[in-house]
Amino acid sequence: MDLVLPEEIEDETRLLDLGLEDVDLSDLTAEHLEISGCRLTKGKLAGSDLEKLILVDTELLHCDVANARWRDAAVTRVAIVSSRMTGFAGSGMSLQHTTVRDTLLDYASFRFAKFQKVEFSDCRLQGADFVAADLSGAVFRNCDLSGVEFSQVKAAGSVFINCTWDGTKGLSALTGATVAASSPIDTLTFATAVTQAAGITLAHPDDLDAV
Repeated sequence: MDLVLPEEIEDETRLLDLGLEDVDLSDLTAEHLEISGCRLTKGKLAGSDLEKLILVDTELLHCDVANARWRDAAVTRVAIVSSRMTGFAGSGMSLQHTTVRDTLLDYASFRFAKFQKVEFSDCRLQGADFVAADLSGAVFRNCDLSGVEFSQVKAAGSVFINCTWDGTKGLSALTGATVAASSPIDTLTFATAVTQAAGITLAHPDDLDAV
């Protein structure tokens, strides 16, 4: 295992082709850090502030990235698996050919982020913020989107499969998206949420006899 210490990392440091396990980079602050061809297992990046991070051809497995701030990061061909990203802030970041699986992203923020060939699978994103993000290249599969904010997103071409929609906001912005649900109950839940977002009230005819 290659040992990497936070004090060895500064602006524009390049970490290339490393296999890192249990490395602690919590609260690390750096700009233009490049991590390429690496595999991080059980790494700690919680609270890190990595503006304009370049993350390429890398795997994050069982990592703690909670409350990290990766503004304007460029993420390409990356896999994030079984990790914790609660409170993660990635405003303005670009993600391409990336998968995020079995990961906690409650209250994460992806404002103004751009997603191209990105899939979230079996993730919990309760209360996450996607305001003004470009989701045209995103797939959400078996994800909990309860309380997520989608206002002002670009959604044409995005796909949502078997997701949970309780209290989701900004659904009227998902024009052009495809939503698929194997459960009729999930379909009804989504349809109800959309009508409510449009200001439409659903009622039974018997409730309107006096009209």
